[in-house]
Amino acid sequence: MNRFYYPPMILLFLFAASLLLCFGVVESAQTSDLASSANIYKYKKPFKASNLVLQNMNGQKVSLNDYKGKVVLLHFWKIRCPACRVEEPLLKWLKNTYGKFGLEILSVNLVDPPKAIAKYAAAKGCRYPVLCDQSKGFRFASVPFAGKRLSFVVNPAQEAILEVPGLPTTYVVDCRGNLVARSVGPARWNTNPATTFIRSLISDSKNCLASKGFGKVY
Repeated sequence: MNRFYYPPMILLFLFAASLLLCFGVVESAQTSDLASSANIYKYKKPFKASNLVLQNMNGQKVSLNDYKGKVVLLHFWKIRCPACRVEEPLLKWLKNTYGKFGLEILSVNLVDPPKAIAKYAAAKGCRYPVLCDQSKGFRFASVPFAGKRLSFVVNPAQEAILEVPGLPTTYVVDCRGNLVARSVGPARWNTNPATTFIRSLISDSKNCLASKGFGKVY
């Protein structure tokens, strides 16, 4: 990835975010069936997801905020990623199985050219939105921290909004727009702990119908 200059306040934000992830926001693998069986790590306390505004393969604007009321898998990938290809059939199965009950998958590629992404998605017959950023407002950026380089999704205001340590990375967003779990590397979505987790989130989404401030609920 290219190197970018970040103002001190942004570096401070990255520092705080990194500490948050390193010191106990995510449940340990020893105490989580999701982690040990499915490579999915739940957050001890859900927190608000920052909005992403991207484009689908038809050039139409797609906002993460439009999906409040649904359970969303925010999936980051790239074409030349063997691990991403391993996870593809499981994501398709997940969408086919639970899409009719309110699960959505937003497949985000911020690496490859839009034409290449569209060609790949068409060849694979993706049944969920495949998104990119043609305006260059959202992108990956990496910064040095504690002898390592941390990778983040950065918005047009140069704010780091999501850490993406590697590809694939998938965030689980509940019906209220909160981040509730994350997977780095292929998640095993067809395991019992994973499907139980997804079903519980879908069941909870019924409560969103009574929540205020959502506008349209799907």
